[in-house]
Amino acid sequence: MEEKLERDSGWLSGGVVDADDARLATGVLASAGADPGNPIAARTGIKPGPGNPGGVEAEATPSRKVTVRPFQGVVQGTRATYAGAYLITLGQLKTLDVLGEAPAHSSYARIVLVVARQNDREYGDASNGMVVQVEAGAPAPTPVAPRLTGDYLPLAQITVRANAGSITQADIKDLRVFTAATGGVLPLQSHESLPADGYPGQRVYDLETGLDLVRADTAWRPAVTGAVQFFGPADAGWPKAGSTEGTAFQFNQVTIPPAPYPRMLMCTGQVTAQAQSADARFDHVIKVLGESANLSISAFSVGPTLATTTVATAHRLMPAGTTPLVLAQHVVRVVGSGTVGVPSSWLIPVYIGLRVLAFPVT
Repeated sequence: MEEKLERDSGWLSGGVVDADDARLATGVLASAGADPGNPIAARTGIKPGPGNPGGVEAEATPSRKVTVRPFQGVVQGTRATYAGAYLITLGQLKTLDVLGEAPAHSSYARIVLVVARQNDREYGDASNGMVVQVEAGAPAPTPVAPRLTGDYLPLAQITVRANAGSITQADIKDLRVFTAATGGVLPLQSHESLPADGYPGQRVYDLETGLDLVRADTAWRPAVTGAVQFFGPADAGWPKAGSTEGTAFQFNQVTIPPAPYPRMLMCTGQVTAQAQSADARFDHVIKVLGESANLSISAFSVGPTLATTTVATAHRLMPAGTTPLVLAQHVVRVVGSGTVGVPSSWLIPVYIGLRVLAFPVT
């Protein structure tokens, strides 16, 4: 039979709307999927909301079981281009007996998945409806997750350790993805990548980096044109007290997280240092940790007080990517004798800091 190209409109008076047509009609209101081969597909995911929707959690006193928090979501049908989007609901907290479904092996670990599986007799399933369940992988020296088919929404991956008698929170890896209404801001989990095929004007918010992005042509850009980020004056645990002879002493560092667009970094570093000798010359250096070349050098010497404050400035183009950039501050003696150091009592931002402004560039 010839496939019907123009599907029946939803909620049309006097017509017969089948299940596929109904799902296609409600899928109009859901965020688009990332499949360029199927532009009518919706994005599979959980509706964001309070209360950790869809969260898979170990019990307060670890046991064989885990709980799944209530949620609503979308499961895009994959078994036909016109399958449409299933709208699913877990109405209350559900408990799953993980070790009952996937017993621990005496020698090997195994990986199980917790999924919301959508069954549909129209596509050959034994029943209709959505069920949140455990899908077990086989025990093995190097265990892998079970290979799943059909229509489902992953919630979590659980490692069942060899001889395990309980499931702890450390055994659970969050696999949830979220979805949104058409035109809504899409929250991205830490384990997700940016959609490779977004649509112009699509907005996403990266929960890990705090970046608010918009799709422009074929690339992701800051959602606010000209948005500027600020980093510094120091990473956790920095700055550090100490002193140097001829070798460089690193006293501070600031990590710049990656972004999917290039940025120009404008760096201003300062340090108040103390030397042993007034006849020596020192360099205050800003550099990228792990690179041999310096971004900036501010040469200085000290006067009768043997103390001085020096400021160095630098700029660096940070390309789009997935790797953080660590900027470091050093002091090093280049002429004369004696050390220069940073006393522990001076480890405060008014004396020491590396402040970085990140400007998006095209």
